[in-house]
Amino acid sequence: MSPNIIPETKIMAQLDKVSLLDRVAAWWASDDSHRLIDKTNKNYNKNQDIHVDTHKFMLQEWSDQRIQVLEILWGVGTRLPGDDALNQELFSQVPLDSKSKILDIAVGLGNCARMLAKNNYAHIDVVEAYPNLLPHLIKATKTAKLEPFISILEGDLNHAKLAKLKYDLVYGREALFKIKNKQSVMEKCVDALKPTGHFIFTDFVLEKDASSYKIFKNWSALEKATVYPISVTQYKKIIDGFGMKLYPIVDYSDQYIQHVNNGWLRLKEHLAAHEFDDGFVDIMVHESDLWLSRVRALRSGKLKLVKFHVTF
Repeated sequence: MSPNIIPETKIMAQLDKVSLLDRVAAWWASDDSHRLIDKTNKNYNKNQDIHVDTHKFMLQEWSDQRIQVLEILWGVGTRLPGDDALNQELFSQVPLDSKSKILDIAVGLGNCARMLAKNNYAHIDVVEAYPNLLPHLIKATKTAKLEPFISILEGDLNHAKLAKLKYDLVYGREALFKIKNKQSVMEKCVDALKPTGHFIFTDFVLEKDASSYKIFKNWSALEKATVYPISVTQYKKIIDGFGMKLYPIVDYSDQYIQHVNNGWLRLKEHLAAHEFDDGFVDIMVHESDLWLSRVRALRSGKLKLVKFHVTF
């Protein structure tokens, strides 16, 4: 075969790749509802729809390939949107040093915990609801040579045993909206604080107080039965009940949307430069579906991403 002649199968693969990129890009940019179809569906149109295998993605599972997608989106060792500047800003009002004791209530892949350990030489206990994430956390922590500073507590936040009056800082990024019994879990975190300690968390919150709020029509169908967002007003009532001081609440919604969009651009660049298989596409599309629905809800103003900072 002449070196100037490209095999027909390779041409078709390249066309399929371009077509998928175009469809995913149009899906992300559009304000209309997106169209995801199981590729075994008789109505699946390979030239228009974004095909997925609905049986190969579980919201609570974290396969190696899903971690790969997350790290393309948000960075190596990172499970959530944001960057070092955002993470540092979250804790800028808290005095930390090598004697500080810290608790991360939803460590994920450990980006925040490693940043705090590296910057302050502080010891950090971490909790994670999804055990499949822990091997990735351990690997990244070893690579950064920070194992002496990070200890994994057994159990998720509902079941982990927390020592009382131990921590100078308890924090969590986007974790409580997935927890139904917020008040008891927050009380557990507060009890673990020293009298001079700080409790800082970011969370998705509703604009209004209503359990049947229509925000859920904007939220991914996969998440509807697994998330329990409340309003800022409801959080204030819980915090008031603890007799704690609440710092001014910071709304990061616009900044967060930009971080998600930046992640999407990184993913798009990766797709343009690398080969991928159906398994990768299934996970990429489902993960993108989660974040696209969250971004649309944030853009509507009916959902916000805010930071709470409380002390005694």
